[in-house]
Amino acid sequence: MPNTPKAEAEPQWPVLVEPEEAARSSWDSSPYVTRLVGCGLEWDAVIIAPLERGLAALTRLGLPMDRGYPVLADYVRQELIVHVPAGTARRCTAQGIRSLTTGSWLLMPTAQRGSISATWLSPPHPTRPRFVDPGELSDALRQVDQTGLLPPP
Repeated sequence: MPNTPKAEAEPQWPVLVEPEEAARSSWDSSPYVTRLVGCGLEWDAVIIAPLERGLAALTRLGLPMDRGYPVLADYVRQELIVHVPAGTARRCTAQGIRSLTTGSWLLMPTAQRGSISATWLSPPHPTRPRFVDPGELSDALRQVDQTGLLPPP
C-alpha cells in the first residue's frame, strides 16, 4: 500500500496545561533562566487567564504549535502570555486579559525553556518571529467563553 500523506491534525494546545517533564528538569539546571524585558518596542504581550482558556483559544485559531509564534506559560499564576505586534495589544478586547505595552515589563526566558514562571510553549523564530493577530485572538477567546474550553470535535 503506498504511503499517502495524512492530513495534519489540528493543534491541541491544551495538552500543555501542565509543564512537560523536560521543562521541569531544565528549571533546576541553571540559576539564570529568566530576565525582565521591556514591552512595546518589538512586540506587545497579551496575558490570558486562566492558562487553559488561553490554550483553548490558540487551538480555536488553529495556531501551529512550536512554529515560531512566541507563546509563554506562567505555571505559577496559570496564565498564558502571547506576543502580538508592537502597538496592538489593546486591540485584544476579550474579558479577563491584560495588555502589556510600552512601559510594561515581562519576565522572559533566557534559555530554551526558562522557569516555572516563564516557560516557552512556542519559542519565537530566531530571525523572524511570527505574531498572533490580537483581534483574532480576542474573537477566539470570546468563542471559548461562549462555548466552553474545549474546541468543537
